[in-house]
Amino acid sequence: MHIDGSLMWEWQLSESEVSEAHQHADRVTLHLSAVTARALGAQPGEAPSAWGYAQGVILDLHQAQVQQWDGFAAGRIAQGRLTQDGQPLLSIPLPVVRMVPNHLELRFANGAVLELTAQAWQCRFGGEARFRESYAC
Repeated sequence: MHIDGSLMWEWQLSESEVSEAHQHADRVTLHLSAVTARALGAQPGEAPSAWGYAQGVILDLHQAQVQQWDGFAAGRIAQGRLTQDGQPLLSIPLPVVRMVPNHLELRFANGAVLELTAQAWQCRFGGEARFRESYAC
């Protein structure tokens, strides 16, 4: 299903899939092939969609300092946590730009760990938003 790009979304790190992670200078970029997500209500009082998955999400972390980055840090995220100003985010807004200190810790199903701190972050779709309410083909 293709969704209007003006909608707000929320997504969760756990059970999402990282297809690629790279660092350029002090910026770390994660390309997520699928994230556990839902569309938020477009109108006040409107209920969010059911949880499903969205494709093509990009998470950029700026002024990043990496504490641990295993070379094979990709695939399914078994456990993930993003804190902002010391407060954990239960879900991550999309799209969003936040100019606040943050800490990201990802533990992948393959045992790899990616942990870093950054001074700002942004999350966006890398193209048109694509969403499905089920992983079934």
